Amino acid sequence: MIHVSRSRSGAAWKTRVILGLTAVLLLQTVGIAVAQDTATPMASPVASPVAAAADLPLAEIPQAPGSEQPDAIPDATVTFNLGNEISTGDPQVLAFLNEIEIASKVYVPLLALNDENLVADAGADTATVSADGTVYTFNIREGMTYTDGEPVTAGNYAYAIKRACSPVVAGNYSNILYAITGCEDWRSADPEGDTANLEAVLDESIVAVDDSTLQISLDFAAGYFPYVMTTWVTYPVREDLVGDDPEWWRNIENYIGNGPFIVTSHTENQEWVFERNDDYFRGAPGIQTLIYREIDSPETEFLAYQQGEFDLIGPSSTLLPQIEADPELSEQLQRTIGASTFYMAFNSLSEPFDDVLVRQAFAAAMNREQYINQISNGVNVPAGTFLYEGIPGYQTEYQQTYDVELAQQLLADAGYPGGEGFPAQQLYYNSESAIAQQQATFWSQNFQQDLGVTIEPTPIDVAQLQELRTNRDPSLIFYLGNWFEDYPHPQNWLSLVFGPGSTRSPLGWDNEEYNALVTEADTLPLEEAIPLYQEADALLAEQAPVAFYMHGESLVLINPALQGYVTYPTTIVDTRYQIEKIYMVAE
Repeated sequence: MIHVSRSRSGAAWKTRVILGLTAVLLLQTVGIAVAQDTATPMASPVASPVAAAADLPLAEIPQAPGSEQPDAIPDATVTFNLGNEISTGDPQVLAFLNEIEIASKVYVPLLALNDENLVADAGADTATVSADGTVYTFNIREGMTYTDGEPVTAGNYAYAIKRACSPVVAGNYSNILYAITGCEDWRSADPEGDTANLEAVLDESIVAVDDSTLQISLDFAAGYFPYVMTTWVTYPVREDLVGDDPEWWRNIENYIGNGPFIVTSHTENQEWVFERNDDYFRGAPGIQTLIYREIDSPETEFLAYQQGEFDLIGPSSTLLPQIEADPELSEQLQRTIGASTFYMAFNSLSEPFDDVLVRQAFAAAMNREQYINQISNGVNVPAGTFLYEGIPGYQTEYQQTYDVELAQQLLADAGYPGGEGFPAQQLYYNSESAIAQQQATFWSQNFQQDLGVTIEPTPIDVAQLQELRTNRDPSLIFYLGNWFEDYPHPQNWLSLVFGPGSTRSPLGWDNEEYNALVTEADTLPLEEAIPLYQEADALLAEQAPVAFYMHGESLVLINPALQGYVTYPTTIVDTRYQIEKIYMVAE
């Protein structure tokens, strides 16, 4: 997923909550509602036959709601920082961490991840998969309801998942679902044209057999598909609440889900306020009132935490010396290497970045170690490839590295010796963040010194920058980006971000060889797919549509009175799946 809401020097806390940090651009859409209490029309009254179906192994998420903890404050209010206002709350459209953070409090995905990153039950409590791996059948949890009392049915989930494939909805994460028969064809169609036949294919491949049975048919055996079902594209928005209004979610009376919290108020650019859902299927959350304030400045956020206004933040790495020097704050600090990669993206449809030599020159000119030491106080680790060490598919055959002599030679070979004739470029940064300005200034000076080119740090409103990236605006030529893992499978990285049909890669990247590698890998069991993913990872680094510079490390400050948070392998705090366990105790 993409995180651009704030510039955090990689220390943004990707607890999937963007509460103040870690983020996706990229990017990861709000669930969909079922109008008139009707789901997507069923193509037939019975599901397709599934020969020799086997149970899909689902891990367990133990039920231990914070409201039942003996020392929990029953009416506790907890305040997090969202960073900045969201561009969309629609689960089938959204892509950024702050957007996912809001939607995940309202809706329950079809499946979930447990704290070992294993696929677990959620909206569906059991599932089977056909012998050939192309038909998944999900049993929707009995008795689950929306917060207005309406039952949650297979039709609700069918409507939402199908909606994520709609060319009219135009979701940013549609290609996560392209294994579903007909999804890519419908999503790629002209929304102004006649797409009824294409839509009808989805009616056959995403079927609510009855109120409790959802069946999804795939074009191929996609081993990663259960992970996809843990994401927000499955959030069951209701058709009767969505209607035909693309901005339906802005009316909080429409923003009704089956999740742990209920939206009670939203003041744009200021805050979101939630109250707990006492009927949540995993038990009533330990937090009575959950508030997300919107403070984009890391410095202001840190001061607010010190004054007790926030219960958890992801502080900037520039604040680390101050934190470590404070006896209390140093005890509240937790840090871990996260599953995230930061990079500089190039619009390779536009000169001069349409030349691979130029892109390679910039990749070789990035002084990664100096950036980490000078800008992020030694937090984070250098990155020379998209995948991080530890995830299947990571390779060391080809890595981008800092090599000034090579960088200068590449730029000269591209026709810009010593930077002569190279057009000045604007590097946009969050106008309200001093840290973002430091980052942009560092890279400007780095490229001026090593390549002799002019890079102009250019302040811009962060919401405007997020919109430029979301819309892949062709005027955005040169920018900083990042990717935070949605689920621990290389498909979530290599295929989803840079593969065919992606809306997250920079403009101009559409490499035939790369597309063939990841497309084939996606159809194979992971063990067989790894060599192909490794080859794709190396090719991506070599062709340099982006220049990788670091894998993020999360810094998190947590109020000692905040208890019950769940630690995930790649984050310190993760509120996307198990926020009901968080509670407050008396200090």
